[in-house]
Amino acid sequence: PPTGTVGVIVAGAIASEEIKSAIVKALVLEGLSTSNITVSTVADMGVLPYATLNLAKTVNIVIASSVVTHDPNGVETQALTTALLNIGIQGTVPVVPALITLDSLLEVKALLPTISVKWAKIAYGSLKLSGDAALPVETPAEPDIPVTVLHTPAIDDRDTLLHLLRESLKEHGARGIIGIGRKFRIVDDDKSGTIDLAEFTKMISEHAFTWTDAQIKIVFSSFDKDKSGSINYDEFLVTLRGEMNDRRRQLVLMAFEILDADKSGVVEINDISEKYNAKKHPDVISGKRTEESVLREFLDTFDSPDEKDGKVTAEEFCNYYSNVSASIDNDDYFELMIRNAWHISGGEGWCANSSCRRVLVIHTDGRQTVEEIKNDIGMKADDKEAMLKNLVAQGITDIQSIELKGSTAAASTPEPAAAAPAPPAKVAGIKPPHEQAPFVPPKSASKFNPRREPGGASSIIFG
Repeated sequence: PPTGTVGVIVAGAIASEEIKSAIVKALVLEGLSTSNITVSTVADMGVLPYATLNLAKTVNIVIASSVVTHDPNGVETQALTTALLNIGIQGTVPVVPALITLDSLLEVKALLPTISVKWAKIAYGSLKLSGDAALPVETPAEPDIPVTVLHTPAIDDRDTLLHLLRESLKEHGARGIIGIGRKFRIVDDDKSGTIDLAEFTKMISEHAFTWTDAQIKIVFSSFDKDKSGSINYDEFLVTLRGEMNDRRRQLVLMAFEILDADKSGVVEINDISEKYNAKKHPDVISGKRTEESVLREFLDTFDSPDEKDGKVTAEEFCNYYSNVSASIDNDDYFELMIRNAWHISGGEGWCANSSCRRVLVIHTDGRQTVEEIKNDIGMKADDKEAMLKNLVAQGITDIQSIELKGSTAAASTPEPAAAAPAPPAKVAGIKPPHEQAPFVPPKSASKFNPRREPGGASSIIFG
């Protein structure tokens, strides 16, 4: 580890102890000794630049932190950040501005474990850089930049023409695949499930392609694998969009399992009604439509376009997401999309779920931690009883009370036990404090015990 001292200075009274503790922990995890860290505080955020300038005389790098409240336009935060950066640029000691612009105490506490790691890494890197004799340099590798292919009448390569067709559909996302699939069924006059070259030509022309007859015939032959002179609908879609890989398919099946409330293997209107609230849909409020009609419309999104029977099988659900998948190149982004859309907990790195609700848990020993309510789809935003049951099922049983939101104007200490909605002994599955085992950190916690910002309401509302 590099040699030198890191000075941590925190301004203001809001969560100052939590900020100091989080930064020191992050620095130690980076490899610094506590003997190489100094910590100080000032009461007023306005004097933070002057205090930073003074601290810089005795250390090798400064992390200057504060919680900035009631700054919706970011003017005060930007001015303070600029002042701190100027101190580092004009002086000889680097300064890391570590400002948090939030009005919610709960969000501040949720953000601290991860953002403090970022500040520590910057400080550690700056400290290491200041001790090096020269900055290491290297020649970058030649980037792989895909060549944009433009359509011309001269193109006669089958793969290039298929690529142009797929890229055109990707511009419209899932609707592009669904749209050309609908055109396939429209030009299939005899409803045989197959189309010939003349019908295929009509479909391509309606898709607004200006292809020559020769180009259309080349693409048609790539779909007509058995050289029968016709194209099967299912083979056409599979060739056009490709199959989902195993990683994506497993994620989609996880989403289907959540939607299939009664575990029958088929999703029907009763499954949807358990997970979704249509009462606030504009048409329901105005009286134009019933809740059932809105829910059925949502169900029809995943139902087979050829047979709207009000029942969605796992295969139909996967077919829908195969169309979505065709327009998403990155597996990680697809995973994040599925996890957040269906409130599926888990995931690593930037694929990790961020839509499940986070709550502040006040433990029986006085500790406060921000915990995720896993797989919370369909749970009402104020249903504390359901949240407590989820937390207990997750292995968190030493709960005194939970807070759904907080304000930076509130004190950092937990509310008295009497203010909790129900005493711990009356919560199903939670033992009284004297019967509980010593606290053991959850196995799912990572090295840095990272927490994301609190998610929004877990009950999805139409409109």
